[in-house]
Amino acid sequence: MAHRQIQDMVILITGASAGIGRALALNLAAKGAKLVLAARRLDRLEELNKQLGGTHLCLAADVSRPEDCRRIVQAAVEKFGRLDTLVCNAGYAFARGFDALTDQDIQQIFDTNLFGTIECCRTAVPIMKQQPLRDGIRGQLMIVSSACARRGLPYFSMYAATKAAQLSVAEGLRVELEPAGIAVTSVHPELVETDFFTTAHEVGGMNPHALAPGKKSSAAGCAAHMARAIESPRRELWPKPFSRVSLTIATAIPAVVDWFIARIRDRLLRDNGMLGTAPPADQKISTSSPPQSPATIENRPA
Repeated sequence: MAHRQIQDMVILITGASAGIGRALALNLAAKGAKLVLAARRLDRLEELNKQLGGTHLCLAADVSRPEDCRRIVQAAVEKFGRLDTLVCNAGYAFARGFDALTDQDIQQIFDTNLFGTIECCRTAVPIMKQQPLRDGIRGQLMIVSSACARRGLPYFSMYAATKAAQLSVAEGLRVELEPAGIAVTSVHPELVETDFFTTAHEVGGMNPHALAPGKKSSAAGCAAHMARAIESPRRELWPKPFSRVSLTIATAIPAVVDWFIARIRDRLLRDNGMLGTAPPADQKISTSSPPQSPATIENRPA
């Protein structure tokens, strides 16, 4: 696909107030993009916009609300006349035992991570189809999924489910929309240095650091890969290419991978003082004092 010029490109980023979204905004603004920054925390967006020169559009939005998804896409087009790339980045995760999940836990994470992505894309696609070509394409959908889309993790089953569903949406759309001149890119970060781990621990009640005992990738590094995939759209972006290879191989040897993941499970339980303390089978298992609602942030752990 043809190389695109980021200068003057209109790019909407959800979850732009922190983590990968914020790092991507910094990267793209330096290249001359016209940004639409959306997140729940408007004060952080306005502070970021000031740092970027104050020329970008900031919108308070919660993507779990369909009306907010439609509003931010429409506002981008009203402000700048078109939408070149939609980056569906907003999302969150929390560690919770499966049988301790509430209806609200499940509904909220799917509303935000999956249905928020779908609604933003549903609003953007008809608009992009009517746009004139720019550098060979009419628009791009960039869906920030996760390495978890290829392999679920214990205590993060609902998060992984939303990421796998995002990938399925991207795979279907990239073939469906290719004749219309719309590129679709799924992004699969792994263990990125954001505020996810601290927030999930403080609000979720279960320390998730066992998932990433080693060095994490920087949000700026992940954003740099994403910026290049906006310049030259690709089907899948794996900031750590080896992850894609290893997870592909893993599908052929599930027993081996289960053994490895079980070590992570035990480390997670040990760090939270839960290893070897399972209650009788007829007693409901609960993670460490879960809150009434999950930790909601605008980036993801992987």
